[in-house]
Amino acid sequence: MKPRVVVSRCLGFETCRYNGEKADSPEVDELRGHVELITVCPEVGAGLGVPRSPINLQRRGDRIRVIQAGTGLDLTEKLASHIDKTLKRLRDVDAFILKARSPSCGLGSAKVWDTEGVNVVGHGSGVFASEAQRRFPGSVFLDEEELSRIGVEGFLRLLEA
Repeated sequence: MKPRVVVSRCLGFETCRYNGEKADSPEVDELRGHVELITVCPEVGAGLGVPRSPINLQRRGDRIRVIQAGTGLDLTEKLASHIDKTLKRLRDVDAFILKARSPSCGLGSAKVWDTEGVNVVGHGSGVFASEAQRRFPGSVFLDEEELSRIGVEGFLRLLEA
């Protein structure tokens, strides 16, 4: 049985990024024969179109909210609802390969903005990444940049450990 790996859909599968593009990841392409890939795009899944105004993580008091740039819409609950449904459907996930710096999928690399959305006040994990890590603590988590650094063979060794 092949390892089950959840991967950001924009990593070579579909043009679903906010700007209507996809990101190339030769390593994800190479994994196709070695693992079962399950693609996700929390933003499209939550009903945001392609292309769309980007979303940002904004610190509002002691909480992080998901705010759409340009519109000012607070999409926190809309995304959280979709993410909850998506993660409840997943079973026996061995690993997650998520899009670096994404406010949905970034693993500690997503910018966190101030209340006004003007200044970056830090970095954190995206809303999907955070919830997936909470619910799947035994899974391997990395972004496409880390996958590129360790290579496909290194990733497959991580899954065997």
